[in-house]
Amino acid sequence: MKNRKRKWTLAYGGIGILLGAIISQSFTYFTKGEFSTATVIGALPVSIILIVINVINVNRKKDRTPELDERTVKNMLRFHTYSSHIFLGLLFISLATITFLDIKDVPTSYLWIIIFTYMCFSGIGTIIVKRQ
Repeated sequence: MKNRKRKWTLAYGGIGILLGAIISQSFTYFTKGEFSTATVIGALPVSIILIVINVINVNRKKDRTPELDERTVKNMLRFHTYSSHIFLGLLFISLATITFLDIKDVPTSYLWIIIFTYMCFSGIGTIIVKRQ
């Protein structure tokens, strides 16, 4: 039981930081009439980061067996190859269409949207391929 509590020390610390910020600001509000939301908003990311680090640390694999075998690595490599070629093809087709429609200026935000879409698709696809 004692070891089980010790594993979650960072998570308890993150929750304590958040509760301490809320309690201190509540005390300040009741004594001075001011409530600083910046303190609570500043403590929130720290708490979340500590809890996420602790969850990752607790759920990490403990034995020495490899997480991925050769077949999974080959499938992931194949997925990345196909997905990058498909997105490059879509990018060239869209650029050809834009050129054909005689559009001279393309906002960079559209190009960033394409890049972020590729990154999200590639990351989610990798997780799916890795699980199979």
